[in-house]
Amino acid sequence: MRSTRTRPAGAIIALALCGVLAGGCGSDDAVAEDPEVSTQPSEEPSTLPRTSGLITLAAPAEGATVSESFEASGTANSNEANVPWEVRDTTGETVLEGFATAEGWMDKLYPWTTTVDVSELEPGTYLFIARTDDTSDGEGKPSEEVGARITVE
Repeated sequence: MRSTRTRPAGAIIALALCGVLAGGCGSDDAVAEDPEVSTQPSEEPSTLPRTSGLITLAAPAEGATVSESFEASGTANSNEANVPWEVRDTTGETVLEGFATAEGWMDKLYPWTTTVDVSELEPGTYLFIARTDDTSDGEGKPSEEVGARITVE
């Protein structure tokens, strides 16, 4: 009677590796070039979602026109009730930043509100972003972000 044995996983991996080393994955003339790709900054900032699992943005509305200052608000469950925010220009550079304080944290989403002074900004299109606070310096779960495009007059 003949025994049925499976081949060791190492043998299969070795065969696959030999194929890769021998050039078995693609051809020499497969080039990843795209003539349409640009390294220049986008003319319009990206739009972020208005809701996330740990933070929401109620105001400003997407596409809102603002001048001098505006109220930003939403709900968040953010470390120690801190809700950092920033305003980015069309190149993605942060031109304003600050924080709001939510009414609580840890067990649910709590309301937050802040006044954002844009009186020193040039007229144009910007992106307002609010996020959960990351006190781990990037070691933990990434911050969740919400945002809206705004026009400053």
